Amino acid sequence: MKIVSSGKALNSPGFYKKKQKKKHIQLALLSIGFVIFVSSILYLSRLERFLITGVSLTEENIVDREKIIQSIKDKLSGFYFFVVPHSNALLYPRRAIKQSLLKEFPRLKSITLVLEELHTLSVTVEERVPFALYCVSTSDLTDSSDCFLMDKEGFIFASALFFSEDVYFIYKTEDPITNPIGTKLIAVDEFQAVQSFIDNLPELGIEPSAFKIGDNEFSVFLPNEGEIIWRRDENLALVHSNLEAFVSHDSIKAQKNFFDRILRLDLRTKNKIFYRFR
Repeated sequence: MKIVSSGKALNSPGFYKKKQKKKHIQLALLSIGFVIFVSSILYLSRLERFLITGVSLTEENIVDREKIIQSIKDKLSGFYFFVVPHSNALLYPRRAIKQSLLKEFPRLKSITLVLEELHTLSVTVEERVPFALYCVSTSDLTDSSDCFLMDKEGFIFASALFFSEDVYFIYKTEDPITNPIGTKLIAVDEFQAVQSFIDNLPELGIEPSAFKIGDNEFSVFLPNEGEIIWRRDENLALVHSNLEAFVSHDSIKAQKNFFDRILRLDLRTKNKIFYRFR
């Protein structure tokens, strides 16, 4: 009798053939089972009862409302691997939809997606609230195409179609920002520190009209186009303290309409303040 070795045991040719046949049958059954399982998943994923068929935006008075809804529908119209629809209620691309909307519509601050009975995607959005303006130049504030709306975190999100100088404070940069919509003017913490500094200037008798950001310097513009300038790396609390000491000095208090006449007030030199009248 011939003996065939599989490497682990000695078997007769007949036993070996039966064993191999059994393995082939098991492999075939597993393959058929896998195909049936995948086919069932694909079939169920396409059933209408599991598909998102409508998109609703909860807020009525939202800018670009119809465009937002259409953008979401576009994201739900495709397929995963060309077979599984994006509109499947269990598999729809939630994160991708949010990220796409925030990029496409900078005016939106947050987005919440909720499925209602598996068929309707209910969308709740929060729009950014205008807080200040970023203007490429302050030379002509009547040109609204030159200015953009910012929120309280310094995020530039829309063109300012119309505005009043009395409504929004104006920021500008030494080097104009190209395509500013969708960008932050400066870091959030620095922007909020600057805004707090600006808010406290009127108590010193200083009425700021605009703020300029440079690479190394900050400037406050006065209504008469005068300018107060200091180093950007200077502590703002110290700058405020120096200004307070300056305006409290008898020689300055004795001058009538001091800040109406000032052309430049320079605080860039440590422990010294230089000023020049127009």
